[in-house]
Amino acid sequence: AQAVFPFGQQIAAKQLRTAAMMKPTPNEVFTTIREQLSVSLHLSLEALQQQLEQASQGDDTIKATLFDASLRSIGVFLTSQDLGTIMRHCAGRMEKSYSITRFLGMLRESLPPYRQRIVNELWESLSQGRPTVAVEEILKRFDASKHPLVVSLELPAERVYEDFGIALGRLSRDGMVEKEAIEFYYKELSACMSPARDHNFAAAVLEAFHLIVPHEVSKEHMAHLEMLLMDKFRMHTTIGQDGLHEAVRKYAHMQDQANTGGLGVIEFRGLVHSLGLTLPDTQVVALFEHLAADCGGGRVAIDHLESVMQVLNAGPCEVYNYKTTALQSMGSSSSDPVVLKIFRILTKKDHSKKDQTRLVRRLFEAFREADKERYHGVPHKDFSGALWQCGIRLGSQEELQLRNLYDQNRDGSCRYPDFLDTIHSLCSRQVPARMAMIDELWNALAGPDAPAMRSSDFKEAYQPAGHPHVACGWKTIAQSKLDMENFLGEALLLDAVTLELFTNYMMMESSCITDFSDFQSFVQNGFLVSGAAA
Repeated sequence: AQAVFPFGQQIAAKQLRTAAMMKPTPNEVFTTIREQLSVSLHLSLEALQQQLEQASQGDDTIKATLFDASLRSIGVFLTSQDLGTIMRHCAGRMEKSYSITRFLGMLRESLPPYRQRIVNELWESLSQGRPTVAVEEILKRFDASKHPLVVSLELPAERVYEDFGIALGRLSRDGMVEKEAIEFYYKELSACMSPARDHNFAAAVLEAFHLIVPHEVSKEHMAHLEMLLMDKFRMHTTIGQDGLHEAVRKYAHMQDQANTGGLGVIEFRGLVHSLGLTLPDTQVVALFEHLAADCGGGRVAIDHLESVMQVLNAGPCEVYNYKTTALQSMGSSSSDPVVLKIFRILTKKDHSKKDQTRLVRRLFEAFREADKERYHGVPHKDFSGALWQCGIRLGSQEELQLRNLYDQNRDGSCRYPDFLDTIHSLCSRQVPARMAMIDELWNALAGPDAPAMRSSDFKEAYQPAGHPHVACGWKTIAQSKLDMENFLGEALLLDAVTLELFTNYMMMESSCITDFSDFQSFVQNGFLVSGAAA
C-alpha cells in the first residue's frame, strides 16, 4: 500500500504519529506550510521573507519566538512539534534559533518533475530559442484573468498582474529575464501550493499564457484524488459503523444499471458526481483510467474499487507475519501496544483473580458467538463489539491499528483466532509446554491424529471436579460443566467434537488458569482418559 498510495499513506501516517505524540517529518511540516500559504492566497515567499528579515533586523538568525510570530502574521500556524522539527533541520547560530536562509531554501526546494516540465514548456514558448526575454514581452502575453485564483474569484486580476510584474522586475537584469529567473519565480509559486494542487499550478503557468494544459496527472495528485474519493465514501457511511463496504457497493451499483459488476467512464463520472465530488472532467477521466488500468483498462470492477478504498481507509500498517497457532503467534503481536493495553484491561489490579478469569473466558466466548458460521473471522464491527462485551473501550486510532494487525488482506474481516492466540500467550506461562500437553490429552482421548471424537465420549470423560476453579471454590461443579457445554454449543447436538474445537476450548481454559501447575493438574484430573478410551 505504501508504494501504490504514497500520499494517502502520508496523511494517515501523520494522524497516527499525532496520536502517538511522535515528531512529524520535515516533508510533512513543509507540506503543511505550503497548504496554509495556499489558503492564505500567497503567490510567492516574498511576504514571508520580508516578515522574517524584519523580525530578525536583517540578520540570518532569528529567535524561536520571533520565528513563530512571523509565521503567524502571514497566516501560517504550526504546532510546537512542527517547530521543533524545523529547528532540528534549520537551526541558527544561537540556541533556540532558526536560519532564515536554510528555512527558505528547504521550503523552495527543487521543482517536482511534473511541475518542472510545465515550467520548461512555458520557457520554450516564451523564449523561442533565445537566452533572454524582455519583461515587457512577457507581461504582454500574461493574462491574469486566466489565473486559477482569479477564475475562482479569490483574487482580483489586477493584483495578480501587479505581483507578477513586480516579481519579474526584481528578478530581471536590465529589463531582460533569463530562464533561471522564471524558474525561481515558479519555485516560489510552487512553494505556496501543496503537492495536491498540481492542476492549479499547471493552470497558473500555462493557461495564464494561453497554452494548453496537458491532461497528465502527477502521481502525487492522483493519490490525492483517490483519498478525496475515499473520504466522500466515508462521508456516506453510517455513523459509528464500518460501513465503507456498503457505501461503495451502494453508490457503484446505482450507476451500474446493466448489472455488469463494473463501471465504464460514463458510469464512473456519474459515481463521482453522485458523491458530491466536484472535479474537472480531465481529472475524473484520469482517475478512471488509473483505477481501470489494474482491471485491464476501459472498465473499473466494483470489487477492485472497493478493495482500493478499503486499503486507503485502513492506512499504514507494519508488515507482521502472523501464524495460526499459539506457538507461532507468541513472538508476533504480543508486544503490540494496543494488544498489551487490552491485556492490562483484562488483568487490572483492582480486579479480583476470579473477575480476571471471568473476563478472559468471556472474551473467548464472545468471539465464538460472533463467528456463528465458523469462518475464523468476524467483521470489523463484530470484532469491536466482542471487545465491548468485556468492557474494553478503544479509541478510533487504536481500533484502526487492531484492524491493520488482524485484517492483513483488507477483506473487511479480522482473524480473531490470531488475536486469541496472542492473548493466550500473554495470560499463560510456558505456552509451548501447555500446547504439548493439550496435544497429548487429545491423542489420549480421541486417538492419535484423530480429526474428531464423539461429544458423548467427551462429556463422559470430562470431570468438572478436577477443575482448579472448582477446587478453590470460584465455581461449582454444575457451573464448570455448564461453561464447557456452552462453549461446545452445537457440537454437542452434532455429536462431534473436532480437534480444532477441543484446542480452542483448552486454550481458553489455559488462558484462565495462569499457574502452570494448576493447568497441569487440570489436564491430569479433569478428564478420565481410560474411561473415554473404553
